[in-house]
Amino acid sequence: MTIDDFDNFITLYRTRNVSDAAVALNISQSALSKRLRSLQDELGVALISTRNKRQLTITESGEVFFRYAQTITAQVHLLQTELADYQELRRGTLHIGSVPVMAQYGLAKKMRHFMQDFPQINLRLEELEGATLLAKLQNQELAVGILRDVQSQQLNQTQFDAVTLASDELQVVLPATHPLAQLATIEMRDLQNIDVVSLSPGSGVYEKMTARYQQAGFTPNIRFTTPHIETLLAMIAHTSQITFLFAKSAAPFMTNDVVLRPFATPMVSHLQLVYPRGTLSPAAAQFIRYLSN
Repeated sequence: MTIDDFDNFITLYRTRNVSDAAVALNISQSALSKRLRSLQDELGVALISTRNKRQLTITESGEVFFRYAQTITAQVHLLQTELADYQELRRGTLHIGSVPVMAQYGLAKKMRHFMQDFPQINLRLEELEGATLLAKLQNQELAVGILRDVQSQQLNQTQFDAVTLASDELQVVLPATHPLAQLATIEMRDLQNIDVVSLSPGSGVYEKMTARYQQAGFTPNIRFTTPHIETLLAMIAHTSQITFLFAKSAAPFMTNDVVLRPFATPMVSHLQLVYPRGTLSPAAAQFIRYLSN
C-alpha cells in the first residue's frame, strides 16, 4: 500500500467512475483497475461494487478507507511541505555553541546578515567554555561549534570537519607601568618568576600559555583564573602581575592601564568553526558559508 493508492482511491471515490478517475490521474484505466484489485487483495475487503456498470458503488469498507485515506494524504502532504520548508530555509532552528569571542572577530555582524537574509531560521547561540562546548559537540547537541584550534584538535578528526574563521596571536598583557612594558617583544626567559593571572582552563589561552612555559622549561606561578577578560585586566592593572591574551580578542577591552607585547617567537592560533561530518542541514551549511566569507 502506497500514498499513490490512497490518492487513486480518493479520486475514484469522487468520480465514481474508473474511466474518469484514470483520466484525472493521467494513468490508463487498466493500470488503475489493476492497482485497485491489488489494494483490495492486500486489505482483504472490497472497497467498491461494480454491479452498476455506469456508476460504481462504494462499500461500507470503502467509506472507512476513504476517511482514513483523506487523513493520511493530508498529513503526508503537510509533511512534504514542511520538509521542503527546511530544505529551502523557510523554517528551522540552528543551535550554535561558541567560546565568547563573537564580537571580537566580527562574527556577530555576519550572524546578523544571516538572520536578515533568512528570517524564518531561528539561531540559538550558547557562549560556553571550551570543555563544555567540546562535550556538547561530541554529544551531538550542537549543529556547529566555534572554538580555537587547541580545543578542536581534541575532537575525533574522522567525525568532525573544521573551517578556519580567523587567526590570532597570543601576546603578553602587562600593566603599563611594568618594567617589561618598555620592551618591543618578550622572551620567555623575561617572564620567569613573574606571577601570572589567566583565563580559565578550556579557554584556549590557558592551554597555549602553559604549553609555551613547558617549552621554556619552567612552570608559571598562576595566582588567579577567571573566564572573563575584563576581570583579568582589572586584576593586573597597577600590579607586577601579567596575563596572556589573543591580540584581537583582547583589543576591545584594552585600557591605558595595560599594554600588549608580542613574543619574540610568535604563537599563532586559529579560530575554527567545527561541525559533525556528514550531518549538515541546509541551514547549517548556509550558516557556515556566511561565517566563512
